[in-house]
Amino acid sequence: MAYKALYRTWRPQNFKDIVGQQHVTRTLQNALLQEKVAHAYLFCGPRGTGKTTTAKVLAKALNCLDPDGGEPCNRCAHCTAVNEGNSLDVVEIDAASNRGIDEIRDLREKVKFAPSAGSRKVYIIDEVHMLTDQAFNALLKTLEEPPAHVVFVLATTEAHKVPLTILSRCQRFDFRRIKPEEMVVRLKEVAAGAGIQAEEDALQLIARAAEGGLRDALSILDQGAAFAEKTVTAEDIHSILGTVQQDILAAMTRCLAEGKTGEALQLVAEIADRGKDLRLFTREMTSYLRGLLVEGIEGRNTGLQIGNETLFNLLQVLVQAEQEMKWSSQPTLVLELALVKASRPEIAGSWEGLARRVAELERRMEQGPAALTPQGAPPAPCRETKPAVPEQAAAEKPKAPGVLEKPRQVPPPAEGKAVPEGGNVSAEQVRKAWPALLMAIKEGKKMPLWSLLSNNRPAMEVRDHILTLYFEEEFDLKTADKPEYRKYMEWLLGKHLGGQWEVRCVHAKKPAAGPVPRPEEDPIYTEAVRIFGKDIVVLEKDPDETTRG
Repeated sequence: MAYKALYRTWRPQNFKDIVGQQHVTRTLQNALLQEKVAHAYLFCGPRGTGKTTTAKVLAKALNCLDPDGGEPCNRCAHCTAVNEGNSLDVVEIDAASNRGIDEIRDLREKVKFAPSAGSRKVYIIDEVHMLTDQAFNALLKTLEEPPAHVVFVLATTEAHKVPLTILSRCQRFDFRRIKPEEMVVRLKEVAAGAGIQAEEDALQLIARAAEGGLRDALSILDQGAAFAEKTVTAEDIHSILGTVQQDILAAMTRCLAEGKTGEALQLVAEIADRGKDLRLFTREMTSYLRGLLVEGIEGRNTGLQIGNETLFNLLQVLVQAEQEMKWSSQPTLVLELALVKASRPEIAGSWEGLARRVAELERRMEQGPAALTPQGAPPAPCRETKPAVPEQAAAEKPKAPGVLEKPRQVPPPAEGKAVPEGGNVSAEQVRKAWPALLMAIKEGKKMPLWSLLSNNRPAMEVRDHILTLYFEEEFDLKTADKPEYRKYMEWLLGKHLGGQWEVRCVHAKKPAAGPVPRPEEDPIYTEAVRIFGKDIVVLEKDPDETTRG
């Protein structure tokens, strides 16, 4: 006897055996039990999801001599004839090859004849969207008012191509893609029944590759059983499908995230040397990155120390590459350029690259001046030492309000080294702790205050644990002078510098600035020049200085 493929041998013969379409089978069974079967049905959905199979089970149940709860018995003469494909009361028509008006006119004449053996005559028209417009028009009246003994079942994978006049005359059922976990259960049943040994990983891989079509999954399993010697393994399925293993996808993702462009290109070359389809590999990478991004957004552990923003950028680049590879005469080059762009976005000059460089600069600024100096770079030029001024004299000498050096990005003072409560705190100590204060304000969810102090950098004066902030704009003054903000800043100053503090906000113009430090002495400016280039980084002049000049 000739060998029959698994998807034909293990085609479901009852409603209960149809996988993943309970919303359809339950409705049809209830209609059979209540004798409310419609005269026309439209089954639409992706390939391999059970449309034709469901139509045949429905045809059997309509004429079954011994039905059980809406299920066909598969033992009577009618059920046996349908299973063997020689029933005269179940007519299957392929609309792809019988799509003209003449075939439909012939169908209109034949539906008038009564069933040969059963009580109903079922016409199953597969791929009905292939009928011509004239054929659809010829079918309209018959489909709307067929003889009482006729039931039409139309099946299609492209319901949008079926005219609305046809759709309105049918009960529509949308078949869904079968979930991978449901597909794995069915594959295990088929493998056990057919005597095929298969690993769990192999079945999982088959279910993902089938993309919701059980027929495709059974075909892959059938091919894997013929390929494998004894047990179907995941490596066998990879060899059949031309896909790559999970560890290769993870290795490529790490190379792209860590900026190892050379290793990524070498890995692609090895994949191509193995005869793998690079477009299929790109599709696998997008699917893999999508899964990692979803897990990261949901807060689950992905096993890879990669941020969601990085995953999003990688996914965006590779999705675009997959689309371009489809139409390019050099798909390998398109993929290689995409890998360079994904791993080194600054080379492409894209917004993603600029955003990544800014994020890296911000991260280093938060870590302090030590992180801003690149490894191996020469130390910044030292400032000229000035004679020390006694603290008492400095305290007696009145300071012009607003004379403030640019705040340094310095980490907060270590615990246990705070200034004693009775000691004097200088303005320089407050400036050193300023970045830590801003970070604490941000973590405390005081975003209006944090935005104001970060962007405007008001002038300050410190005397006897009293911090005076000077604001030129009245709106900024009203924002900072809220009691809750002042109390919060007083608490933060006490926490970082010790003692009891008082914060005052004053509406005054910024006075003339003193000597401005050279840009080369500022680690933020130095690092910005190193990353973006001296031509891009521009120091903005103070408007007051421009007026005075």
